[in-house]
Amino acid sequence: MTPFPLWRSDRNTKILISTFLASMLVAIGVAELNNYDKVWRARDGVVQRYGPEKEVDPDAPLQPGDLVARMNTFSTLLDVTHPHVFEIPLVLFVLAHFLMRCRTPEWLKLGSYLASFLGALFFIASPWLVRYVSPRGAVFFHLGSALIGLSALVMIVVPLWEMWWMPPPDNGGYPG
Repeated sequence: MTPFPLWRSDRNTKILISTFLASMLVAIGVAELNNYDKVWRARDGVVQRYGPEKEVDPDAPLQPGDLVARMNTFSTLLDVTHPHVFEIPLVLFVLAHFLMRCRTPEWLKLGSYLASFLGALFFIASPWLVRYVSPRGAVFFHLGSALIGLSALVMIVVPLWEMWWMPPPDNGGYPG
């Protein structure tokens, strides 16, 4: 059974939740844009940013990827990982809570929950994989970013849709 459903919320609660979800939409969008700017624009950007050092000819002309800021020391990776390991799961948990209160099919809810947290795991672990295991771990950065972005979009749009545009159920109460 769905806990107190969003469609039954009063107008002020709907406005509060909607403003939070709108701000999360902007925040996730800015995060995805940041990922694009830092690693997606450059060829092999994840490897260039987080991978092990490679020998560079000081007389060779600069390549576009040479302008990627390196973040590949243990201390720097730890500084980047530390806030993300707290913030990303917390934001996803809150978004999942709103989706949980919707009349969405259980498979979509569960799929969104699993995709978002699997994406967070991939996204947070990938710089470490690239640096210490293999440059092939870069695929997990892109996969994690995509999973977080798509699942967050579902967990934002579905509650907004249900609160403001979906008609109440015919049975006048809880689904089901």
